[in-house]
Amino acid sequence: MNIRLVTAIATVTAGLFVSASAYAAPSTIPAPVHAMFAKGKTVKLAVRNDSGSAMELKVGEQTMSLEVGKTLALQLPVGTRILVNSSTATHKAGDLVAEVSTDLSNMTIALK
Repeated sequence: MNIRLVTAIATVTAGLFVSASAYAAPSTIPAPVHAMFAKGKTVKLAVRNDSGSAMELKVGEQTMSLEVGKTLALQLPVGTRILVNSSTATHKAGDLVAEVSTDLSNMTIALK
């Protein structure tokens, strides 16, 4: 009977300490250092002008012109925004054409 009592007390005591440590906060917070130094993924895509007039696009911080019927091949990092820089018949200045993502890899965007 004494062995059963000692075993029960040891089990309850161990259970109290285990449950408290299970809900404790981690002692260190891991920082995603690899995310800061990782090279950003680039995506290859093309933009084609199917409209009736020349267009001026703002790709990131760079301005590019796109003649009628021409295709512009681009290799851009993910997250880059392509905007219309000058107004046309179908687009206002500042309209968002696309935001680069991996889904646009090897695609051609046709602007009308």
